[in-house]
Amino acid sequence: MDMKEMRIDKYLWAVRLFKTRTIAADACKNGHVIVNEIVCKPSKSISGGESLKVKKGPVWREYKIKALLPQRVGAKVVGEYLQEMASEMSQEILA
Repeated sequence: MDMKEMRIDKYLWAVRLFKTRTIAADACKNGHVIVNEIVCKPSKSISGGESLKVKKGPVWREYKIKALLPQRVGAKVVGEYLQEMASEMSQEILA
């Protein structure tokens, strides 16, 4: 099934960044989710290829949306749908 758009709160839950869709929606409402440099509401429609920043605790993590998915997936296949980007800080440490 090839999906064109999906709600951001559903996507965050489906790729296991949050345990429940409600928690994902709350993160959006509190400004802890940024899509393409814009703070978004839980109902924001996303598509593949967009950049995503998620704040969990004191840490912001950057991701690239590789593909959309019709339902929640197991942790082993999350990499097919979401790619974590190395931050500038971690790149400096690795160099």
